Amino acid sequence: MDAVRDEFFRRYATSPIHVPRLERLLAAFGAGQPDVFAATFIGWDRECSDAEAARIVTELLAVFVDEKGALVRLSDDAVRGAVRWMAGSTALPSAERARALRTLLSSTTPDAVRQTTRILETAAAMDDAAALVADHSGAR
Repeated sequence: MDAVRDEFFRRYATSPIHVPRLERLLAAFGAGQPDVFAATFIGWDRECSDAEAARIVTELLAVFVDEKGALVRLSDDAVRGAVRWMAGSTALPSAERARALRTLLSSTTPDAVRQTTRILETAAAMDDAAALVADHSGAR
């Protein structure tokens, strides 16, 4: 196993059961280069002051699957936005941010995925996410 993937698993697998989920996440998001995505994700994590933000994002992305059980692949900008928002938003406590992100990642229709991607890509405005999540929840 590559050192980068090993570090990725050490950082984000809170138990052995998480390793297969994270392997699937790297396979889906790595586009044939899981080490590159792992290193990029770790870099985004290091940019943040919240030690738990990236771990929460990996847990939620690892179970964001469509009706066929395939992981839904968001853009790198959306994933980075999710990590930044989880780490930096002051409008909501961490548990509420996790709940809001879980809500955003709960629908896999093409329209919902496009809207979720747009919301997360604009993470700078994510302090307004409560209203966006409410809109998104009603749009399903």
